[in-house]
Amino acid sequence: MDKIPSKASAGRVKRYTIMYEDKPVLEFDRETDEVKVYDKERLPFGLRKKISAVTVFEWLSNRVDNLSRTYMNMVYIARKVGRDRDKIIKDSSGISFTDNFWIRTRDSVAGWSELKRLRDDNIALNNVALTGKITNSEELLKGFTSLFTTKGYFPKAVFGGYIYKLKKDAILEYPAYLIGKQLGINVAECELEGEYVKIKIFTDNDTSLVHASELKVYFDTDDEIYNILIRDEKYREIVRQLQRMYIFNYIIGNPDLHDDNYGLLYDSRTFEFKCVSPCYDHNVAFQEGFLGLSRTNMGNSASLPLDELCERFIAEHNDIAEKLKKIELSEVKQYLSERQYSELKERIENAVRWSD
Repeated sequence: MDKIPSKASAGRVKRYTIMYEDKPVLEFDRETDEVKVYDKERLPFGLRKKISAVTVFEWLSNRVDNLSRTYMNMVYIARKVGRDRDKIIKDSSGISFTDNFWIRTRDSVAGWSELKRLRDDNIALNNVALTGKITNSEELLKGFTSLFTTKGYFPKAVFGGYIYKLKKDAILEYPAYLIGKQLGINVAECELEGEYVKIKIFTDNDTSLVHASELKVYFDTDDEIYNILIRDEKYREIVRQLQRMYIFNYIIGNPDLHDDNYGLLYDSRTFEFKCVSPCYDHNVAFQEGFLGLSRTNMGNSASLPLDELCERFIAEHNDIAEKLKKIELSEVKQYLSERQYSELKERIENAVRWSD
């Protein structure tokens, strides 16, 4: 069995159990590198094809790896976990609003029902996540937060079924939503509220999200997920939805359609894929001078040719083309610079021309 780089030491977590709701699915012993699978049918997608000490440790580490997000270092301080992965897992149990997995250790103090009930209800902690300012409130340590498992660069909070972002960082989410709504694109619901942009969470206890980055592990590929799914007729509708996603992201000039910014929704009971996730995370859409390329991972690569994909697929989605011909942009225009608006109209004209 593969070995991880270092062994657990005194005071460290020696045994992790990956839980699906109240059911243990996998146990990992850090001291012996032993991995025991209890429920193969409920494993996370990223652990279904290859299970070893290395792959399990990577999954556990990636689950709570988001220190790069603005102000998250202050959340770590507020929860008194520092940058210690084991403390973070003990404190949060690795819960997420995207799925029903969590991580149990010897020090876990709650089960699934309690984790769900107290997940993301800490307003004081969410304020730290959005402002970077820590108070002396004892409320900061209460409940359980999915902030540790929520990815992205810009400050955000999770509360009441919504992701909150600062309007100054995320105002472009709203015009992107307005365009998607007019075009009949499946896009995450978005609204403005005071100094915040609110994006409605589209997962729940019955529907979970697996990101494209994890799907690539599941399908054991470096290729685009589209190129994998198109080989199987049972994914025909999902493939069609991916085409619409590409078209929409070209229209809004989004250079950030990387593998953690889209995925598939699946049935939380059967693990069957349902559909492509609603389009989301459009903070940097309407890029001035957009060349049609999007990065495909969290690095700096830009290799997904959205312009070529739009030209290739738009004729198969005549409803989008017809709606583009009569799209109303007066409200959208309020949130864009003159150049952004001009280039948006140019991309719309391109898509309409390509549809003929």
